[in-house]
Amino acid sequence: MKQIQWFPGHMAKARRLIEEKLKIIDVVYEVVDARIPESSRNPMMDEILKNKDIILILNKSDLADPNITKKWIDYYTKKNIPFVVSNALNENILDKVYHKTIEVLKHLHDKDQSKGKSKRNFKAMVIGVPNVGKSQFINNLAGKNKVRTGNIPGITKTQSFIKAKKDLLLFDNPGVLWPKFATKEQAFRLALMGTIKDDILPLDEVTIFGVEYLKDNYPKALEEKYNLDLSSLETTIDIIDEIGRRRGALMAGNEIDYERVFNLFLYDLRNGALGALSFEKPE
Repeated sequence: MKQIQWFPGHMAKARRLIEEKLKIIDVVYEVVDARIPESSRNPMMDEILKNKDIILILNKSDLADPNITKKWIDYYTKKNIPFVVSNALNENILDKVYHKTIEVLKHLHDKDQSKGKSKRNFKAMVIGVPNVGKSQFINNLAGKNKVRTGNIPGITKTQSFIKAKKDLLLFDNPGVLWPKFATKEQAFRLALMGTIKDDILPLDEVTIFGVEYLKDNYPKALEEKYNLDLSSLETTIDIIDEIGRRRGALMAGNEIDYERVFNLFLYDLRNGALGALSFEKPE
């Protein structure tokens, strides 16, 4: 597979603005998809954020395999990386995010106290690749629908400060991807989760990658969702054909409508219709 590049102009601009605003930021919330936490981290941010305090937000945890999430919790705990497991869509996450923030920023709080300063409003920058739920996360902390949300990449196009509850000011950013993906597996994981737009990678290759991963790791999820018997299906294409028949994705002459099958499968996968699944494990 050729090296994939996808770096729209507004993302390049967002990078510049992030670098400019960092001077006034106390902490960075890096929102990732709990189903692919490392693949959805932007390696470019290490270079941009440098020594800034970062809290990793493992969002969409309700869609991730809880057993794999436990392994990620152990992984980040051992690496001493501050994190919060988050389901920003339908769980009140304010208290645990705030407590983790106070824990990480204790050095700033102590410094203020030693100088006799009053309690500050902590300024937090929210970053992350597209479609990891940054806007849901901000709305959850703010208690209101202050930013647009949607299950497609690229909803947020501008930057703004938003007053959250407690002592938090949140600085929102558009999703920022990096210019090149390290491996095809990483690119496919991001495509499966809808982080990159569906016209960037061939949908047939993305679907084949997803079906093969499920066949190897979550065969029951495939069988139960689409009423399949995997033991009777020899190849990945056989599975995709059978999904098409079961979902009625057929054209004239009883031919499989592959484009429709690909879109149906990806919709089901991204929205949790196949259950809570993870597509990356700690190495």
